[in-house]
Amino acid sequence: MAQRFYYGYGTPQNFQKAFSLYLKAAEQGDVDAMFIVGGMYMKGQGTVVNTAEAFRWLYNAAINGRSSKESERILAEFFVTGKNVPQNYEEALHWYELAANGGDFEAQSELGYLYFTGKVGEKDYKKAAHWFELAARNDYPLAQYNMGILWYTGNGVDTVDMIKAYAWFSLAAANGYGSGVVAENFLKTVLSDKELKDAQEASMEIYREIKSLNQGAVTN
Repeated sequence: MAQRFYYGYGTPQNFQKAFSLYLKAAEQGDVDAMFIVGGMYMKGQGTVVNTAEAFRWLYNAAINGRSSKESERILAEFFVTGKNVPQNYEEALHWYELAANGGDFEAQSELGYLYFTGKVGEKDYKKAAHWFELAARNDYPLAQYNMGILWYTGNGVDTVDMIKAYAWFSLAAANGYGSGVVAENFLKTVLSDKELKDAQEASMEIYREIKSLNQGAVTN
């Protein structure tokens, strides 16, 4: 009945009725219903937004085997911020890793940040670079900017490389990331004409790779 009201199967769609029925099922131990109730609390769908209840139901669903890469990232964000649950970077790492391995590019970027800052132990720039690049190649501008920082500083990569740094900053800028614009403009004042030409070509090469990969993902 909850599904019928949620999707409008054979009856007018009614999120309030769907929520009420899903909540009853969740309280009786239905794991799928727990997952849906958590999402509805998170979005304010059929009920008011309640992040404490969203966390409770999404967490209970997840530890009982029902989660998605998005819900795993949301759980990690709760643990990172300490909102509605005590702050715990190890728990955040656990949930980010699940989401990141599932292909969530925001989780990949945040996982890179945890390793870069050493929030979960010693700083690990190599792991940070690994996760930043995965997210960057998913066309996530924050991760593209961070890849620029890694190549600019030489942290987590083979060496300092201003050409590659510019390439990633340029991609972040093209995606509307403000700090990427600033970094790109700064490097324009540092690079020679030849280096700038090479850097712009490198940026276009990565851009083509990303768009080709994304088109493949949509097609398949």
